[in-house]
Amino acid sequence: MHPYRALFEQSVTPLFVIERSSPGAMNVYANAAFRRVVGWAANNNEQALASCFPLDASHVLAAVHSCEQQQSVQALMVAWGDSSRGWQLQLSPLVDGEYRAVYGSLFQQALPFGESLDALLSQLPGFIYQLHYSLEGSWRYTYVGQRVVELFGISMEEALADAQTLLANIHPGDRDAVIESSLASAQTLTPWKQEFRMFHRNGEMLWVEANDHPRREPDGSIVWTGYANDITQRKALEAALKSSEQRFRQLVEQANDIIYTLSAEGVLTYVSPNWPRILGHEVNEVLGRNMSFVLHPEDLEACRRYIAKVYHTAQPQGIIEYRVQHANGEWRWHFTSGAPLVDEQGNVTSFLGISHDITPRREMEQRVLHLAQHDTLTDLPNRAMFFDELGRALVKALREGGQLALLFIDLDHFKPVNDRWGHGVGDQLLKEAAQRMRLRLRGTDMIGRIGGDEFVALLGGPVTEEEALAVAQQLCRALAEPFALTVAEVCVSASIGVALFPLHAGEEATLIHCADQAMYQAKAEGRNRAVLYAPWSTSEVADASPTY
Repeated sequence: MHPYRALFEQSVTPLFVIERSSPGAMNVYANAAFRRVVGWAANNNEQALASCFPLDASHVLAAVHSCEQQQSVQALMVAWGDSSRGWQLQLSPLVDGEYRAVYGSLFQQALPFGESLDALLSQLPGFIYQLHYSLEGSWRYTYVGQRVVELFGISMEEALADAQTLLANIHPGDRDAVIESSLASAQTLTPWKQEFRMFHRNGEMLWVEANDHPRREPDGSIVWTGYANDITQRKALEAALKSSEQRFRQLVEQANDIIYTLSAEGVLTYVSPNWPRILGHEVNEVLGRNMSFVLHPEDLEACRRYIAKVYHTAQPQGIIEYRVQHANGEWRWHFTSGAPLVDEQGNVTSFLGISHDITPRREMEQRVLHLAQHDTLTDLPNRAMFFDELGRALVKALREGGQLALLFIDLDHFKPVNDRWGHGVGDQLLKEAAQRMRLRLRGTDMIGRIGGDEFVALLGGPVTEEEALAVAQQLCRALAEPFALTVAEVCVSASIGVALFPLHAGEEATLIHCADQAMYQAKAEGRNRAVLYAPWSTSEVADASPTY
């Protein structure tokens, strides 16, 4: 609080100020003493002032008008109740440039000026002083307020007798700056203000804020008249706030979370200083830009809806996951927990987001999902994934009128390789065979391993019988070529059965059975060949089943 405002508010004398807010309307401001003496309504208008003087309302308002119009001091006696309490009301005009007001004060009885001043100054939170500096360079207090005893443990008499009793208590680290700045203000006769440390006589340190005005005496000496206030508590709060801000700054800068704010349109209005460390862009490259410049196109619309919902509901909306692009071009997975920032009226002014990099978690989830859906040896889709995809492909083909082909593939003479060279060599052969088949299929096709040396392939449609059989024969030729393994060159072949949907079967289980039967037929006909499904009898199927 400004010292003069404190002087007004804490004065023991009932005081008030009247301002004209517009022609015919007034604002009244009263201190605590005035409100206590006369009573005070909730409003600060003319009627409220009149109600404070129920026996003299008209006289008071007339005096206020005269003071304003004539710009002269007005004085009148006012009373309450049975008039046993008599008070003098004094009204004085206040003029400061274009600013005009009426200053009012109540006095129960006249007191000598010195007594009134001492009573007023005793209520101040600091103390008033007058300090003299002679041409010889000596300091002397010509006036010291009573609170010097409370603040510094030094009596008024001691301070007046020897200024160094008080001046010597200035902290050594601040003393030179205080003296030099005071003398500098004396050179220009400009107001002086300084914050510095002082010691109580008991050794306790306190912070003081001093304000004074220098005046040059006729003999050339200087007199400062001023006010000193104890600001120890304020400085402690400032230090605590600064420490808290430093800790918060360190937390924000060192954290692995980015704190940011967005406008309703998605423009970044703040990003924490750790953005460059996490996403590579400099802060000045980011501020003022729309968030879309870092968001993956597939995630942009979901993020926009999320932000709009925070603005619309003025409520946090949980977590959203999305991809952002690092400055090096790499895509990273982040999640944001978003919340609204609101003003005093409850209106959302900004979107506050805390973004965390979850790329390792998403990559782990993808690896786990991949392992659950793929054969660990060949990295082809496993039985579960392949037949899930097959089911979806058949539904789509049925809806669109397309035709698909299913190939059942079984390696010939694989067991002897395992028996002779061991499972390690057998695994190497399976991986090589899987790679050859993958390379000879189109991007719209899919091949999977369903167990042992058995594979299945789905040829995307539309595909004809001739085209499907040609692909199967191509796979047979590829698998019949020798495999250069670590132990030796090994030769195997493949028997492949081909069935078409919906030509040979109209639903999944039947299609699988048809392709499987065609594969057995290929085995029966001598292996190393592809056979298109054709119905045969149960006995023929049994004869065609090979012996492994």
